[in-house]
Amino acid sequence: MGSQIFIVQIDFVDRPGLGYDIFQCFEEHQADKIVMEVTHGQQMMIKFRSSGLENAKRLLQDLHKIKGVVYVSLADYMPYEKREHELKTILNLVSEGIIAINTNHEITHINKVAAQIFHTTPEKALHQKAKLLFEADAPIFETLKTGQPYSLKERKIKRNGKTIHFMTTGVPILDEKKQIIGGVMTIKDFRQVEELLSKVNPKQKEITFEDIIHESQIMVELIKTAQTVARGASTILIRGESGTCKELFARAIHAESPRSQKPFIPINCAAIPDTLLESELFGYEEGSFTGASKGGKKGLFEQAHGGTLFLDEIGEISPQVQVRLLRVLQEGTVRRIGSSKEVPVDVRIIAATHRNLEELIAKNEFREDLYYRLNVIPLFIPPLRERPEDIPLIAQSLTRAIAQKLGKPEIYLTKESMDLLMAQHWPGNVRQLENLLERVINLSSDPEITPSTFYKWTELTPSPIVPKPKSTSEQIVIPLDESLPPLKEIVAQVERQVLAKVLEKYPSSRKAGQVLGVSNTTILNKINAYGLGKPDD
Repeated sequence: MGSQIFIVQIDFVDRPGLGYDIFQCFEEHQADKIVMEVTHGQQMMIKFRSSGLENAKRLLQDLHKIKGVVYVSLADYMPYEKREHELKTILNLVSEGIIAINTNHEITHINKVAAQIFHTTPEKALHQKAKLLFEADAPIFETLKTGQPYSLKERKIKRNGKTIHFMTTGVPILDEKKQIIGGVMTIKDFRQVEELLSKVNPKQKEITFEDIIHESQIMVELIKTAQTVARGASTILIRGESGTCKELFARAIHAESPRSQKPFIPINCAAIPDTLLESELFGYEEGSFTGASKGGKKGLFEQAHGGTLFLDEIGEISPQVQVRLLRVLQEGTVRRIGSSKEVPVDVRIIAATHRNLEELIAKNEFREDLYYRLNVIPLFIPPLRERPEDIPLIAQSLTRAIAQKLGKPEIYLTKESMDLLMAQHWPGNVRQLENLLERVINLSSDPEITPSTFYKWTELTPSPIVPKPKSTSEQIVIPLDESLPPLKEIVAQVERQVLAKVLEKYPSSRKAGQVLGVSNTTILNKINAYGLGKPDD
């Protein structure tokens, strides 16, 4: 039978030669001392190796016979082991990651939270070189050189192909002579930092143009334009398909404007019945209708005084609301329901719609004079299919945010998945992409999202179906027979059809000129020549 490890506790009354007698007893019983610790209160603890329990018991009996020894018993832990266990328990109870390293840059302590952040275990990391866990230029290494602490430094590192984003604070460990013997760093996963900030400050985060994820040149130019017009006070009409994040642009414009410290108030005109929409926008006096609140109510125009009012889905408002809205834009005053008093308001209007307002005007469903009041500065947000290079960045950002919301570890999209997403048509744009990713992240247990994951849980296909033209009128047909008109007429016919399609999507002559690569004047001349009607500008 092999040797066993035991721990003996010895209580004693101090006398000369006591230590020698105790050590001599261990030698007589051929027990190898491993470590000894003398505690306050005349007590020593000795860890030793013995041939077996019976031999250990005989050793204890002989130790008790030594003059000055008053008590002897076996113990479960050495005092330092107990302290180590208590320290480990405490470290593992805190919500932050904690790592201690010595002057040789070896990890001496690491709790479970820190190990999880760096995708390892305490057992694997302990006594390893710290640079194997995080980068060699980590701020804690500078602290070991200088003795200077640091606070709340943001770091991003790559480990095993994964990005680890965290905040760290570090302090030196000094001995009694004020010499540096190590350092301690605390680590908090950046997602936890964001969650903490949202709880401390529940106010919605201000959106800026930096929050608009993009890479495409068309978005670069659009943002430049939006930043320029943000500094003014003119009314802005943001147009684009459903799900293109029109409100995001509106918030960024407000944040860039001189009104940024004043309220930004959004309202979805399609989500509120006409009768309620009118009272929400313009307010009402006490007793003006059944159910009116005592003392009346300020409308959103008054609440947004000095700031920005965002009217989303402006194409859905009723003719009655259109009339009242036009009056506010013309006069700069509002009249509450049930009141004869005009209240001056200083509000910048940003409207948005996915509807074709020109078609609504033709159908007498939208006032032309209101349209021109709103369309002072038009901004067109292109759909995702016209800027596929933006899709990987947007998808990565959405994936991380969704995983965080669902409490899942970091999830990654493979390159093949990115290629698949870039090949799709996305009629619902960013909103559709976000919903699809949330579905996949919810249903998949794999940290990597591959094309097969999308095929299993979504309607995506390897070869997306390209939508057919709505009608043959969208196609340019040239009959090839002997009755062909002169080439000049054919060119004019094609030119007219192309220009008509572009103007249908981009009613602005300037925007149409940018799309077709010609000047604004050229577009205006062509419109007049082909009788295509008056452009927006």
